[in-house]
Amino acid sequence: MPRVVVQANSEEIRFQCQRCGSCCHHRRPNQFGELIKPEQLKDFCDCSNLIYLTNKDIDRIIQSTKLDVAHFVDTLYEYDGSCVKVEDSGKKIILDLPIMKSKEESTCVFYEKDCMIYLIRPRACHLFPFFVKEETTTEGDILLNISYNPYCPGIGMGSPIDKSRLEMLVVEQFLERAEAVAEEIQNLREKGRIAWEAQIFRSIPGLKSCVRT
Repeated sequence: MPRVVVQANSEEIRFQCQRCGSCCHHRRPNQFGELIKPEQLKDFCDCSNLIYLTNKDIDRIIQSTKLDVAHFVDTLYEYDGSCVKVEDSGKKIILDLPIMKSKEESTCVFYEKDCMIYLIRPRACHLFPFFVKEETTTEGDILLNISYNPYCPGIGMGSPIDKSRLEMLVVEQFLERAEAVAEEIQNLREKGRIAWEAQIFRSIPGLKSCVRT
């Protein structure tokens, strides 16, 4: 069974959020099309900063704002709580992970001069300016590399970051998503809807002219 290894920068980093909104603009690269092939994933992650939402994020925002999920959740397919879709007679598994919706100019739907849901913001927003790049080692283990945006105005301000807490947030976020995906894939396999030679793709919501079903 693969291990999950977290690797954070060893230097001491100070950070205090300046509420400037620089992290509230989402880069949605369009050179990949709607589906990202496995070999394209690293390049996609290097040039995007989409806010992926966990089920807990979505539930918390709904409970606090009373908004319909369609107001802030973006997916390639119509969102129904599932993040695994199957196409091409089971040969194509699509991870349609929910992300935060953006306005036309790329700003988060909850940003109006300031974050309107700051106290209940998603876990990915809590992590910023830190972000995670997922890699697979030659042994098959999953490496979660924690890096940060050195241009964030909050870097160098406030108190040193608690690296143990940062690593815990990263692991919790990863495991919550990974366990949800694994459970859905297992259920689909048991129903015979996934071919053994199936490939896994990642979707890019927001590039389509209409939602797929």
